[in-house]
Amino acid sequence: MNFPGIKQNGKFQCPPAIAEQMRIYWARVPEGTRVIKSMKVPRANKSGEQLGAIWGLMIAQAVKALDDYGYDTSFLYNLPKPTGVGITSDDLCMYLYKACPIWSEGKIITLSKASTSEAAKFFDDARNFIASQWGIHIPEPDPNWKLTKEQ
Repeated sequence: MNFPGIKQNGKFQCPPAIAEQMRIYWARVPEGTRVIKSMKVPRANKSGEQLGAIWGLMIAQAVKALDDYGYDTSFLYNLPKPTGVGITSDDLCMYLYKACPIWSEGKIITLSKASTSEAAKFFDDARNFIASQWGIHIPEPDPNWKLTKEQ
């Protein structure tokens, strides 16, 4: 069971209705039952700008460059013969998840579960990997991309 609240004056505080639900839940647990108590600070979700930078900038530019170089999926999967199948954004993303894993609480996660800082680290790691391994330069995201897009 998860009960949301805040730390206030050094203690866990929650609204009265949640405190009542906690009391009811705890009363239903039989005596002698092993329980686990945990606390977690919720993380900020990825911003639309971050996802736009990752998908619209980095992945799209890398896929286009690899296509311009004439690479197909055999390049990513290290196959001896060409497949004739172009590299898609999803193919490249899955490859980058393996090359630049996102770790959270001892587990590898994907962008859908990543926090803002984890998504930013993935962008930097993947961008550096793409540059060092394939010679593809991905520029820093433009903080004014919305303004330049509208003009």
